[in-house]
Amino acid sequence: MKTVFIAGSISISRLHEKVQERINNIVSQNLNVVVGDADGADASIQECLLANHASKVTVYCTGEAPRNNIADWPVHHVKSKARVGTRAFFTAKDLEMAKNSDFGLMIWDCKSTGTLSNVIELLKEKKKSVVFVNKNKDFVTISDKSSLDHLLHFMSAHARSKAEEKISLSAKMSALSQDSFLLDGPANDVPESVIGASANPVAIEAVTGMAENESVKLRSVLMSALADYIVRSHLSQLQAAKVFGVTQPRISDLTRGKVDVFGLDTLVNMASMAGLRVEMQVREQVSTPS
Repeated sequence: MKTVFIAGSISISRLHEKVQERINNIVSQNLNVVVGDADGADASIQECLLANHASKVTVYCTGEAPRNNIADWPVHHVKSKARVGTRAFFTAKDLEMAKNSDFGLMIWDCKSTGTLSNVIELLKEKKKSVVFVNKNKDFVTISDKSSLDHLLHFMSAHARSKAEEKISLSAKMSALSQDSFLLDGPANDVPESVIGASANPVAIEAVTGMAENESVKLRSVLMSALADYIVRSHLSQLQAAKVFGVTQPRISDLTRGKVDVFGLDTLVNMASMAGLRVEMQVREQVSTPS
């Protein structure tokens, strides 16, 4: 039986009805669930699981006793060598949940580095996750580095800067090799109860048509590079607009991840204005014999 790692940002205390529906579907399909013991989203997830009479739940915690375990589910204690109460101390249980699950369902406030780290850790384990972007009220499926790049567009420049400070985001992204994510195939299929009957139309797996799919990927990569440049250069949106030769609202669209409002040529021109070199590689797709 598959195991779902469900987690979210501590700032989210109420689950959107779309998330509640997904959790209800997960319980209905009798999937195993692992969840943390923190306040915020973890506690709300536990409440939703209880309301749906979930029984196959394991609560993970570091320390002697979980902070939240509202239904007295089985507890998995994770040992941590880090100092009690530190970020590293609590992160130990998240790493263990990513390792012991088959895929993830994440609820994200577009700034929480803990939730973002969970998504990245699942990718490192070659596992998919479905992320509910709280401010957009919709889901994005993360199955490779390109879709992760797209997810990062929902972060503000300030949030990305904080992520650099807290978790060295750029280093984590660089460590992810695009070629390592061979996630297609039955073994990595995410049940419909998690992914939903239809995902966000800008999610990589929900884009209709191969051409549109590739266009979204290319634009996402370019937008991520431009957003990284803004953070590294410590530019305000107004300063960035001057550097890229566009208006300030366009920079706002860029940092908010509005991939649908940018053409590929516009993004290439913006990169050129900033002195960034864009290279393109075309290679023949290798088909596997049936």
